[in-house]
Amino acid sequence: MMSNNSEIAVVGFASVGHTLCHLLTLLFPTVLLVLEVEMDLSFKELAALAVPAAFLFGAGALPAGWLGDRWSKTRLLEIYFYGTGAFTILTGFAETPMMLAFGLAGIGLFASIYHPVGMSWLVSRTSKTGTALGFNGLFGSLGFVLAPLVAGSLTGLWSWRFAFIVPGIVCLIVGILFSIALRTFLDDTQKPVQKAAYESSSTKNIWMTFGLMGTALLLTGIFHQIVQFSLPKDFDLRVLFTSGSLLGTGSMVALVYAAGAMGQLLCGRLADRYSERQLYFALFLFTVPAVALASQLTEIPLVLSMMLVVFLSTGALPVENTLLVRYAPSHRHGLVFGSKFLLGFGFSASGIYLSGWIYELSGSFIWLYGLLVLLALAVAVIAFFLPAQRVLQTA
Repeated sequence: MMSNNSEIAVVGFASVGHTLCHLLTLLFPTVLLVLEVEMDLSFKELAALAVPAAFLFGAGALPAGWLGDRWSKTRLLEIYFYGTGAFTILTGFAETPMMLAFGLAGIGLFASIYHPVGMSWLVSRTSKTGTALGFNGLFGSLGFVLAPLVAGSLTGLWSWRFAFIVPGIVCLIVGILFSIALRTFLDDTQKPVQKAAYESSSTKNIWMTFGLMGTALLLTGIFHQIVQFSLPKDFDLRVLFTSGSLLGTGSMVALVYAAGAMGQLLCGRLADRYSERQLYFALFLFTVPAVALASQLTEIPLVLSMMLVVFLSTGALPVENTLLVRYAPSHRHGLVFGSKFLLGFGFSASGIYLSGWIYELSGSFIWLYGLLVLLALAVAVIAFFLPAQRVLQTA
């Protein structure tokens, strides 16, 4: 049995790791505003540099999860901290677009380790799983909030290079502390896991449900990639009282993601009380008019409307995870979540390219908001047809 202090340390390192994962992978969308001038590249060209990184962030999840089940989760987490930190620092020294793309790709590849490995390590080493995951999710959202603030403030104080170098150093320091903890006081004993017995279900229902859910995961992934990547640029264009100030724009983006963090907390609790399928449907159905409204606004009304959009769409994430848990037996959760990250982070990297391509064609983001409306509506329709009961019940 793990000691209380050791369990607190597990939750702490897993949560800080989650913060760093999203912080380091989301520095670039804010720094991009400076690089347009410094590297003399268009928004579309800079967006293309981030596509390999976004793909690797998702594609690496499946092999990382597979290796974590067969080797050592803690050794992989050490590799995560050191690899992600090193490539973040390296990105700060990039002199050419190709060097920048290489650095970002390295960040994406090593950061892909966290979700399938870090979260499964947390669950297997803590007794109060729900509380631990809730705390961990909050720290993940903190990474979204901090990324534009850190990128904006460090770029404003020194240069865009320090926006990568300083957080990269922090990641390496956390990695060193994690290694020391593993070799001194951190009890890495896995708590016993009981396998449940399940009744069989028809193959047709299984494929239909996971076909629908997989499509929803891909579409929501594209939705989130578009919002995350285009929001700083859109705010720089349409929130004029902060235009030209990287810290000001970053602060507005941080407010939006803070609303997303609150959405995760609230909707996660609602998922324990109400039908996850109906809640998932309602959240994306209400996202449709919220996005349509945001497309027509500027200044503070735009910021407030995007806070609502991200509150709803990000609030759907814990509901989505609960649906996946409901539809799959416990011994398949690693595979199911690895597949989710591949779809939601990897293949959905196309959303980044779409952001740059549509902006290049139209000179604004209005058509991109139209695409977001269609994506949210499609997910709502899929959610309506999802089954209410567990379908994958074979042991």
